Amino acid sequence: METSTLRWILIVIGLAIIAAVWLFSTMERNRKPKATRRQQEKQRKARGTAERREPTLVGAGERETEPQPATPGGQGELEIGARFEARPAPVAEKPRAPRAPLGPPPDKIISLFLLARDNHVITGAELLQATVSTGLKFGDMDIFHRLAEGSEKPVFSMANAAKPGYFERDEWNTFETGGVVLFMTLPGPEQALDAWDAMLAAGRRMAEILHADLLDGDRNPFTRQREAQHREEMRDYDRSKAKAD
Repeated sequence: METSTLRWILIVIGLAIIAAVWLFSTMERNRKPKATRRQQEKQRKARGTAERREPTLVGAGERETEPQPATPGGQGELEIGARFEARPAPVAEKPRAPRAPLGPPPDKIISLFLLARDNHVITGAELLQATVSTGLKFGDMDIFHRLAEGSEKPVFSMANAAKPGYFERDEWNTFETGGVVLFMTLPGPEQALDAWDAMLAAGRRMAEILHADLLDGDRNPFTRQREAQHREEMRDYDRSKAKAD
């Protein structure tokens, strides 16, 4: 066999070997992903089986606890409810006289807020001192009132600015609040302007005693402009009532 022919045979054989190796490696690469996908599927199934929890039986003498339903309302409502439930019934309390039926709604309600400043807390002792200084009496609905002479209807009243709004008669030693509210309703036992002047004077005096800020009905700082506006409204109301009468 000639040298050139042998050389060609070796080249062809070499190319055939290279082609076979390439084909074999390609087939192996194509087979491996399929096997990997199957293995991954098996692994996922295995993990799902392992994570699945079988129901367990409660042992003898044990009782399975059931989730308790959530109590409606916030913590503040719970405290208020507990407070009412814990209040003891009065002993040998005299029967109260029936209250008069509610009359028509008022034409207007004017209010002033007194909110403690600088994280100060208004105590029961401070509040009693302020009410004595301004002529307020504890009375109907468990709040304070300034009564008109010869009339049971209040000129203006004072309530707790915090819930529940009233005051506990026998808890002044432990009482604390962040503020109170003065309010008057029209028509009242006095002229609207006179009642307003009395309530404003009491509010300013109480603000000094209670270390509180005087605010209007929207809880904004009570300015001279707001005072003038209220006075004009009271004058207009008195005029309109005089014409109607």
